[in-house]
Amino acid sequence: MVFQLLPEREPIEIRGGATGPLVPFVVPLEATEMFIRVIALWRDNRPLVGRAPTFELKSGRDGQLTAVDAGTGKVEIQEIKGDIAALAEVQRLPLDSYLITLAGLEENPGPWYLRITNNDAETLRFAWVSSHCEEETLQPWMVLERATTSQDGLLALHGENPETVITVRNQGTASLTVNDPPGTRLGSERSPVVLRRRPASIAPHDTDELVVECEQVRFADRFSHTFDTNDMNRARTTLSFEVLPHSSAHDSLDDEPAFCRACERCPDYVPPPLDIGGPCETCGHRGAQHFDVPPDHRNV
Repeated sequence: MVFQLLPEREPIEIRGGATGPLVPFVVPLEATEMFIRVIALWRDNRPLVGRAPTFELKSGRDGQLTAVDAGTGKVEIQEIKGDIAALAEVQRLPLDSYLITLAGLEENPGPWYLRITNNDAETLRFAWVSSHCEEETLQPWMVLERATTSQDGLLALHGENPETVITVRNQGTASLTVNDPPGTRLGSERSPVVLRRRPASIAPHDTDELVVECEQVRFADRFSHTFDTNDMNRARTTLSFEVLPHSSAHDSLDDEPAFCRACERCPDYVPPPLDIGGPCETCGHRGAQHFDVPPDHRNV
């Protein structure tokens, strides 16, 4: 697949009646056609279906910025010398999606630029996918929203907590699928965090929920899980967790910590594989701590 999902970090928010920034996109030298599929996001699970935006295209840094509206037919996009770089046309699709087609592309080094004017009164957020193949402009964009976070921004779960809901948004132009089956332990096979429910798919614009349960936690731990989805960007599909025992603080100074501090309690310790991670089930130490502890055998 050869495509760009833009903007790279998050959709561009454009107030009603305002114009967004110029955003560059790549047109391969060998491409004779180019397709850009734009989605206008409004509220969760609800497209606005209002006035269509105006799209402006430019070929080259000094090329002429040309406006193209949906349903007005083909428009010439000219280079700085007046040559025709491409013919652009915008088609309005259902649910606030738009397909821009660039035909008759001439070989040029670019770059190409896109700018959007929001002609509606409501603030909208815009994301788009560009490719020389129309089918590849159908791409999901997964957004995981942490319900409860620690100071480090991790999803914090406690052993006594009931099920926790993780909101999932699809900001992309194709349906998002989550393939991890219910019952999956997140992070490793020994993880206390279990996926209980997940949607079969989430349509563009829509949101849904992942439901996880944190079983009994003996030792504090941190780990990440990359969900199995059709979003090819692993950074977007990865969520970091922090699991904590019933209480990370001690009720009194005489209480023993939640884990044993004497490594002698588990002389047969074998570190788990690198892709598993997690502390020793007996004393709570990680592999590095097992082999590098103070002389008094206290991991402090």
